[in-house]
Amino acid sequence: MAREFRFGDWRKNLNSFRLEANAPGVVATIYLKKPQTMSQWLDTNDKTVVNFLVSALASCDPGVNSWDQQWPEHSKTVPLGRVINVYLPTTSSPTLAECHDLLASHAQALDKLQHDLDIELIVQPYSLFATHRDTPGLAVFDMDSTLIQQEVIDELARAIGRYDEVAAITEAAMRGEAPYTDFEASLRARVALLKGVPTSIWEDLKRDVVTFTPGARELVKVLRARRWKTAVLSGGFTPLATWVAKELGLDYAFANHLVEDPETKTLTGKLVDGTPIVHAQKKLDLLRELAEENEIPLERTIAVGDGSNDLLMLGAAGLGVAFNAKPKVQKAAPTRLNGESLLDVAYLIGCTRRDVDAALAGP
Repeated sequence: MAREFRFGDWRKNLNSFRLEANAPGVVATIYLKKPQTMSQWLDTNDKTVVNFLVSALASCDPGVNSWDQQWPEHSKTVPLGRVINVYLPTTSSPTLAECHDLLASHAQALDKLQHDLDIELIVQPYSLFATHRDTPGLAVFDMDSTLIQQEVIDELARAIGRYDEVAAITEAAMRGEAPYTDFEASLRARVALLKGVPTSIWEDLKRDVVTFTPGARELVKVLRARRWKTAVLSGGFTPLATWVAKELGLDYAFANHLVEDPETKTLTGKLVDGTPIVHAQKKLDLLRELAEENEIPLERTIAVGDGSNDLLMLGAAGLGVAFNAKPKVQKAAPTRLNGESLLDVAYLIGCTRRDVDAALAGP
């Protein structure tokens, strides 16, 4: 049975490495931490990766007793690359959850493999990979520490010298200590400490503090070029979320609403009555609602986040990606991706470097 290599960032002869969308098997996306010549890297490390996958996926009867390596026609000057998609045929196709569990059961071996080869490895069903590659979908993102590199509530508290108090509540909530055992309780307690923050803070944050995660602009541009719908679902606040959506070109923005005092031009320390709290369940509800509104099956959705309040939407989306996430979130999420650029998510939905280059060169 042939084993097929499809290069996530190879520029030539990509169409000859394409299977039917319902082909049984998995795709392992390999991210090299440093760009290398693809053929040389595979000549050296090919069997090491495949042997690990065969061991991890043994229950799916991977068809690798014999195989042929199929390569693009190399030019004399071989380009450096960072991403390889390896297709491994199986007699039965595991679900994404099963891929997660199988890798988790080989966590020690996976950690050693990634350390020894200086790679990041993600495995998903080929059918899911092909669905996202071939059909537009919906992508939803957390904001703080995902699309942007800051935690906005920390920056608001820092402006009036209350960072330590807010951080203490955040840490207590993470430990599950009463009375902060749910997101809403901890959010309201932290928001109360923001009383007196000048409303001019939003412009200050936009101008001087907030930085977009590397690759965020580029990923959204690639998704839009492929006709995907996009949204930010934030447990933060609307002034920043709507600005982030506008800056990146997202279709939707949802976040929490803070009460502002028009006379003193400060925050009151309260949330607007009657507006929904964007907690974990609300993010899940919004994912489903946006998918239904745009007539997109959940299988054709992806969700990206880093916190525990993202886990429900990560689990419900067709592909949930914990990006540079907290350790507990990485362990629980369907997939995890640790890297310098959010653009790396594009390779998980079947984009090649040629696709990315074409999208980024467009308007």
